[in-house]
Amino acid sequence: MEQWYLPITILPGIGLLILSTSNQLIALSGEIAERLKLEICNDEISQRKLRQLKLLNKGLVGLYIGAGMMVASGILSGVQNFYSFSNSFGISTMLLGVLSVFISITFLILYSLRAVRIRQDQFKESTY
Repeated sequence: MEQWYLPITILPGIGLLILSTSNQLIALSGEIAERLKLEICNDEISQRKLRQLKLLNKGLVGLYIGAGMMVASGILSGVQNFYSFSNSFGISTMLLGVLSVFISITFLILYSLRAVRIRQDQFKESTY
C-alpha cells in the first residue's frame, strides 16, 4: 500500500469517538454512583444503567482496538517501502481496524437507543 498515511488520517475521527464515549462513560458512572448513594441500586432502572455501562465499555474497547490497528496498519505499510514483504499485512490490519470501529459504533447505537428508553422510564417514575 503506497498510501501508508491513509489509516493514520482516520485516527482523529476515532479519537473524537473515544473522547465522546469516555465522557458518556464518566457521566453514566457518576449517575450510577449517585443512585448507589441513595440506596436505590437494586431497582430495574439501575440494573439497566449498569448494562448500559457495559455497552459503553465494549464500544470504548473496540474503538481503542480500531485505533491501534490503524496505527499498526500505517506502520506496516510505511515499513513495506523499505523492506519487501506482502502488501496484504497493512491492508488486512486496516480492514480489521475498520471492522472493530464498525462493531463499536454498533454498540454505541444500541446504547443510544436504550438510553432514550431508560430516560423516559426514569421520567415516568419520578412523576409518580
